[in-house]
Amino acid sequence: MLPPAARTVLGLPAFLTGVAYLFWCFQGALLTGFLKFWRFRGPRNDCWAALSFLMWAFGVRIRKLPGPAPVADRKMVYLVNHRSWCDFFVDMWALGARPLPLSRGAVGAAFPAFTSSLLSVRSILLFNRKGIKDTEKFNQWLDRELAEGPSNPQCSLLVYPEGHRSQLNKSLPLKRGMLRYVHSRRLPVQVIVTAGKEEVLNESRRCVRFGSTLVTGCSEVLESSRIKDFEEFAKEVQRIWDAEWARVHVAQRSDDLPLLEPKPILDMPYTPAQLAAETAALVFWTATLLWLARFWFRTLVALAAAGPLGTAAVAGLGLWTAASLAAAALLPAPAPRAKPTAAALGSSNGEAAGVAAAAAAKKEG
Repeated sequence: MLPPAARTVLGLPAFLTGVAYLFWCFQGALLTGFLKFWRFRGPRNDCWAALSFLMWAFGVRIRKLPGPAPVADRKMVYLVNHRSWCDFFVDMWALGARPLPLSRGAVGAAFPAFTSSLLSVRSILLFNRKGIKDTEKFNQWLDRELAEGPSNPQCSLLVYPEGHRSQLNKSLPLKRGMLRYVHSRRLPVQVIVTAGKEEVLNESRRCVRFGSTLVTGCSEVLESSRIKDFEEFAKEVQRIWDAEWARVHVAQRSDDLPLLEPKPILDMPYTPAQLAAETAALVFWTATLLWLARFWFRTLVALAAAGPLGTAAVAGLGLWTAASLAAAALLPAPAPRAKPTAAALGSSNGEAAGVAAAAAAKKEG
């Protein structure tokens, strides 16, 4: 095994390639045929096209643990674990691009190429966490956005209740703000936990892996309308979250598990105004991508023509990139900083620890 520092240096070109895939996902989907932006009539779902391109480009597969499947035929709030940048496409793909993800405004600033398309077709909600001074106004804004979402009347919401990305071997405490919104609107809740997402694209460790197999688990639906007291509701959500976290993170990524098969809406009711905005975003950012590619190509040609040192630099860069991409496809993912254990995965909740312990005992047996 390579030392961590050498693995980081080797993996840098592949990591930058993965970030480029994410940044330019709508343009990549367009250029590879996943997205047919000229089709103004007939089946079309631009968000699903971009997600399918990313899953193909990264070679990700998701296997599902026994149990319930994500509910797709009613308005839901999905509570999902937050691990890395790849959450932005893995979780949405797993849910068939049906919910609106609630993301911080910083995402729009960091990835304007794909958020401009998502905003055009109303497939993302961006907010400023520090700018929320009136909670009820924020909740009313959420109500309006969900009412006008692309998959009405079943427009659901995807929430990361931990509030921050974390790669610890245990969950962060769940934030209560969105839980209060869910409870006040009497919305049904489903917990979705996926293990291994940080292997696909890990911004904190600057690494990427092509061809990862992930494991996901889904809880039963919790009907918030049946629990009048918020504290009791929050406690029940935490119990379900802890149990599902433990169940997923002790599971083996076995080929015996079935592949997850989401159910997207392939014919979205986009309005002419949405299609016009999306076309403008796609044309602008595709032109930007092609201009940058041309600029980079001409820079390399000029460097190679500058003399032996320039030629050697271009050749070295090419070899480094090729080796990096090969390593990202062939080498196993870097070892986690700390392996999950039943003790670490279980919170103070006894059921979560029991689930982990039972799974470990079954494996040993």
